[in-house]
Amino acid sequence: MDATTPIVKDVEVAHAAPTPFAGLRLNVAPRGDALVLLRSLPDSYTPLVFFDPQHRSVLDRLKFGNEGERQRGRARLPQMSEDYIDTCCLEIARVLRPSGYCMRWIDTFGLGEGLHLRVRRALTCTGICAWDNLRPGQGKRFRHRGDYLLALQKPPLKAGATWRDHGIPSRWVERVDRKVHPHIKPIGLIERLIAATTAPSELVVDPAAGSFNVMTASHKLGRQFLGCDIAFDGGAS
Repeated sequence: MDATTPIVKDVEVAHAAPTPFAGLRLNVAPRGDALVLLRSLPDSYTPLVFFDPQHRSVLDRLKFGNEGERQRGRARLPQMSEDYIDTCCLEIARVLRPSGYCMRWIDTFGLGEGLHLRVRRALTCTGICAWDNLRPGQGKRFRHRGDYLLALQKPPLKAGATWRDHGIPSRWVERVDRKVHPHIKPIGLIERLIAATTAPSELVVDPAAGSFNVMTASHKLGRQFLGCDIAFDGGAS
């Protein structure tokens, strides 16, 4: 059996499908602010949140400017401060069900600095997946090629009762098309994570949705979706 084959364990799920809350509509791709969306949701609302914060911590320190012609689109995206990201993570922890997951994307600098540890009392890192996008980036020592995904879990920590697919490799290789969105992430990995941690008709939340490929993956797998992006221009469907 190769690494791309899901090893699925049945997990009993007894939650009903979510309903729209506070006038929000499910399964659409609107423009909106991540923190505003999260604060509008009730406690323990979902088993899974994806969070891909847009920030330039390492790039500002390295002074790459606009990161070259191929990265001008990403450099123009609205940026999140580290305090804003922390606040979003704390709201995500509130919105998650007990033992739910936040799949947080982080770059090499953020991982090395342990930025996710700033909210470790609310969200514990239970696993790390290194994503190789097969496209060398910039770096003054190593050339960065992809990002990292942290599986952050809300207490109480549980593995067997919350994770169905035990075949997801910790190093994931997948090309993406940055013409779709400069911050796009691998939809193949996203699909595996959704299938591993949710059941059909359950809700997946993505408050900084970017390309809305989390929505695409959720719909493909028969899940509900709720999300937004502050820079959304109406191109997703």
